[in-house]
Amino acid sequence: MRARTVHAARLCLAASLLLGGIAHAATPDPAVPRPVALDGILHADSDDTLAFTPDGDTVFFDRSEGARKTIMVSRRVDGRWTPPQIAAFSGRWFDQDPLVAPDGSYLLFDSDRPVRPGGPPLVQDYFVGGRAPGSNLWRVDRQGEGWGKPVWLGPLINNDVFIDFASVAADGTLYFMRFDPEARVMHTWRSRYREGRYLPPERAGLGDPAMSTHDPAVAPDESFIVFDYGKVKGGLGRLCIAFREGDHWGHPIDLGNEVNRDLPWGAHLAPDGHTVYVTGQSGIRQLSLEPWLRRHADATPLKHP
Repeated sequence: MRARTVHAARLCLAASLLLGGIAHAATPDPAVPRPVALDGILHADSDDTLAFTPDGDTVFFDRSEGARKTIMVSRRVDGRWTPPQIAAFSGRWFDQDPLVAPDGSYLLFDSDRPVRPGGPPLVQDYFVGGRAPGSNLWRVDRQGEGWGKPVWLGPLINNDVFIDFASVAADGTLYFMRFDPEARVMHTWRSRYREGRYLPPERAGLGDPAMSTHDPAVAPDESFIVFDYGKVKGGLGRLCIAFREGDHWGHPIDLGNEVNRDLPWGAHLAPDGHTVYVTGQSGIRQLSLEPWLRRHADATPLKHP
């Protein structure tokens, strides 16, 4: 089993398979996750959550070393990936889950770093094992060929010591995770972005509210979302996809046993919009969502004026 501190803490929530509310569907076409190595720069036992810039030539990911997590960056030069380096904005605190905005203009990540200069790092005790690094969302803007300084997203979004795993739509709408200590489940929240600010978050409405949802990866147009659903012994849940139906999300569709065999989590969409990167027990893999996207398109009635 991969050694991850915060994700390992999430794993402690899992006790048995709880998949009520999932619409099980046979995979339309064989879709088998394929290993990702990027010229051998990735370590299967420590690296996860790949996040590419829109041109596909820069990749961010996080790397575990003991109790530390650091965001790494590599660039593709002359068709080859360079040795990973610590990102300029990381290296001191417990940083993870980098996410590049669809237009590449900024990057979001989780960190336990102090909210105020000189303050203490964030700590949470929600999970089995006691005190562990907390998590808030931070933003780094693109500045020419480099990146600026991290900026805390503020108290409207970061209203707890465990706000985790961002995903962003093309219009800036933010999805993220927050633990519900009373219900003992993880929920996905959604905050619209209007006129340069986030609006009050609301529950995203994925599946049964009594079920945990983890690690959202929303399409730029919010037409679909990939996420972990439920609790599986030894893992976060089952990788699922849901499609937008008007003003709400449809039922979670389980992506099948072949996809979920490796207990995948940490989904991020590739720049092509139809490939997802996930991390499992055996390392990072990529999965084409085309079979499910085609099946949904074929089943969706055409709208006539």
